[in-house]
Amino acid sequence: MERQWRRFAYVVTVWALTVVVAAGIGLAGIAKFLNPHQWEHLFAGWGYPAWFSPAIGTIEMAGAVALLVPRLALYGAILLGAVMLGALVTLLRHPAGPLGSGATPLFYLALLGIISIARWRARTAAAFWATKAHLKSSA
Repeated sequence: MERQWRRFAYVVTVWALTVVVAAGIGLAGIAKFLNPHQWEHLFAGWGYPAWFSPAIGTIEMAGAVALLVPRLALYGAILLGAVMLGALVTLLRHPAGPLGSGATPLFYLALLGIISIARWRARTAAAFWATKAHLKSSA
């Protein structure tokens, strides 16, 4: 019984982290379309072309949706991790900007790392049990 509660707590925690990250990064992606001039100005100030803002916004929204689909969650976490790594490097190179010195992307990177590990473990466990069941049925 204890083991079931642990497993339940683990699954709920992973999903809670996933929803928090998907909502936060997904909303940041949407914001790039709701206020495009502000974001294009920020991206230009960081040395990126204006089209980079909607491209990153699209990637953020797609990654957020992928996080919520179990089969795609690992890929979404990796994609968003790359975006957050880019955001962290950008903010560290421009620390006096309006978005701070990189604490937010670092926070999301940490959570995406936890989600990636959890999703990887779930994938490998599922593959293990599927292989074991297949070997048992074919024997």
